[in-house]
Amino acid sequence: MALGAADGGMDPAGEAAAFRDLRERLRGPFGGDGVRAGDGPPGVVVVVPSFTLDQAGMDKVPGIVHYEERLLAFLHLLRAPRRRLVYVTSLPLPEPLVAYALGLVRSLSAPDARRRLVLLDCGDDRPVPLTQKILGRPDLLDRIRSLVREPEDACLLAFNGSRHERSLAVRLGVPLYACDPDLSHLGTKSGARALCTSAGVPVPRGVEGVRDRDDLVTALAELRAAHPDVDRAMIKLNDGFGAGGNAMFAFRGAPRGSGAGRWIRRALPDRIEFATPPDTWAHYAGKLDVMGGVVEEFLDGAEVTSPSAQVHASPSGDVRVISTQDQLFDAALRQTYTGCSSPARADYRPELRELAHRAGRALAAAGMVGIASVDFVSVRGTSGFRHHAVEINLRMGGGTAPLMFLHGATGGGHDPRTGEFLAPEGEPCCYVASDRLHRDSYRSLTPEQVLTAASREGLLYRHDDRRGVILHMLGALPRFGKLGAVAVDRTAEAAHGRFRRFVALLDSLGAPGGDGPGAG
Repeated sequence: MALGAADGGMDPAGEAAAFRDLRERLRGPFGGDGVRAGDGPPGVVVVVPSFTLDQAGMDKVPGIVHYEERLLAFLHLLRAPRRRLVYVTSLPLPEPLVAYALGLVRSLSAPDARRRLVLLDCGDDRPVPLTQKILGRPDLLDRIRSLVREPEDACLLAFNGSRHERSLAVRLGVPLYACDPDLSHLGTKSGARALCTSAGVPVPRGVEGVRDRDDLVTALAELRAAHPDVDRAMIKLNDGFGAGGNAMFAFRGAPRGSGAGRWIRRALPDRIEFATPPDTWAHYAGKLDVMGGVVEEFLDGAEVTSPSAQVHASPSGDVRVISTQDQLFDAALRQTYTGCSSPARADYRPELRELAHRAGRALAAAGMVGIASVDFVSVRGTSGFRHHAVEINLRMGGGTAPLMFLHGATGGGHDPRTGEFLAPEGEPCCYVASDRLHRDSYRSLTPEQVLTAASREGLLYRHDDRRGVILHMLGALPRFGKLGAVAVDRTAEAAHGRFRRFVALLDSLGAPGGDGPGAG
């Protein structure tokens, strides 16, 4: 079958072979990252911001369809003359929000860029992955093909790479710039532990390859026996994302020796604590039987942080660390991601970058292409912080959109010597970001109202001094009371201050009769 044929009935083996053929001519969207040295960037980039992850986890994210707006951060790709972007979403993107996102890109002619940006949508707000919706719309597939007149001069940029993105790439005849789904095992909790261990990246004490609830009991008992100092254990589903598959078990009162396993089996249903309730032991155990998982010590100490690093692997195999950040968490078990501060702390940034680079090289050696992140839990000891890799995300993460918005707004980039993000003139750019600013009171707000008030208070990002707050996911405000923000300043402290002032503004606007400070 020819690549890009409309028939979606290609057998899995044939689709996998066609996908591999497409990868032979993959050119990434960022320039100079093709399979062959000297490859230029593709002339057409098809952006599919599909959240193609575990459906049960997706169902827990309010307004998840609006997360598709985050990849408007890649509008800076329109800086390349004559490049065209085809951006596909579940619902139509409001034109004022598109205009705002284009206006964020420094040194870009918005009218010219808008002519080279084609917006398509499915007219479908169901909370299922966008890619599945596209695959079910032959008319939309035909429309995308008509816009990609030369498939050899195009790439498909996706949030993550699953079998659905692979099918879409083959049916369009356009290579996918995301991880090959055949490598997805490397992004499971078990696969990440094994890869990091082989790459010389420390991981928490624990057991991977847990297959079912019987294995879970055995693994918990083994952890308790081998490390009596461990009083709590994290249980993680292999394919859970965020904290959706995480739970904690306390060994308090557990006997030592041969009776530990029987005690753990009895205690599990009542003692397990879920990171993202509500959940039940019966439901969680059923998912464990399907997905498998890992058991790890719960890392704790006088000072514990959760840094992360993003790595980029090009089709030619080049690996770079493109950002570091300290993740911010809330809710049960300090597991639920709420945002990040970038760059990561200076006292451990060099070691963090080195460990992430090791993991990135191992991923690239296995064939990974695109953006991935390595998450750590870091505990301060007598000789400094010790970092433990706890997760690899073979996809764009919570730090990707803020980083790309910064690329667009400043025209700067990551400095490999210091790990800082620098503006073209050499000034550091720090940011605090969250895509989970969420209150019921915000449902009374409109995007226009928030933009106007933030501008009036001098909080919106300005190109003249490269400071201020960049907003995104504004489309989720009216129905879900949710949006994202990236506060940019010269120092982390100043960025945190800007972020807090913006949240205070939101709260005042959302209050009954609220017009924000300085109104009237």
